[in-house]
Amino acid sequence: MRIATFNCNSVRKRLDLILAWLADNQPDVLALQETKVMDDDFPAAALAEAGWHAVYRGQKGYNGVAMLSRMRPQLVSFGLQDGDDGESEPRLVRIRYGGIDIINTYVPQGRALETEQFQFKLAWLKRLRAYFERELGEAAATDAVWVGDLNVAPEAKDVHDSKKIWPHVCHCQEVIDRFQEVLDWGWGDVFRRFLPEAGVYTFWDYRVRGAIDRGLGWRIDHVLGTPSMAERAKGCRVDMQARRSEAPSDHTFVISDWATD
Repeated sequence: MRIATFNCNSVRKRLDLILAWLADNQPDVLALQETKVMDDDFPAAALAEAGWHAVYRGQKGYNGVAMLSRMRPQLVSFGLQDGDDGESEPRLVRIRYGGIDIINTYVPQGRALETEQFQFKLAWLKRLRAYFERELGEAAATDAVWVGDLNVAPEAKDVHDSKKIWPHVCHCQEVIDRFQEVLDWGWGDVFRRFLPEAGVYTFWDYRVRGAIDRGLGWRIDHVLGTPSMAERAKGCRVDMQARRSEAPSDHTFVISDWATD
């Protein structure tokens, strides 16, 4: 099974790129973040015409998540399921596909360390840990994959210059500690298992001239698996070509392959 993730930074603006990429790479599931579109305006018809089933939840101009798949998922749910789904629904979608729970999240960015938005991010990660415990049960007994733009760079090698960037809302001790609490539920870092070296990034800021060629990136898009799924992981790669395409997102596709036996 091939599972990919992509912060598209507007699904309508990136639709041609997404359709071409799907045709070339043929994933079983593509998780999208920052679709930035109301549900009524989501380009489901164009995707269906190309042979893709879509489930999605969005807002105008920001947030929004979607799952594209070859076949209709066996289960679909949105949000953290903790009584505040109006806020969390456009940030989390879970499907069951081929017997595997696949969770796609767009974790809040946090804006700045001294803001309410950063405290909201920390609280959201705490709620996410509770979500996994409540909705998935024991990690050791669950076949699950978690992907998305998590807005966390947990290691120095996840950013191009840790000393210069530290502390940042995506790269500081508070957010790293809170993220680790989520990982401690039972998630393994599949991305780093296959791509352990420094300098492998998934996001390059539009505002930084020549960021890709200068290696000025961040690894904030993740692929994680429960113990059973980590054993079935066969590979992970970052598609640099898509980030260099015409009118790209500031992120690029991350592709993971999994044994289905």
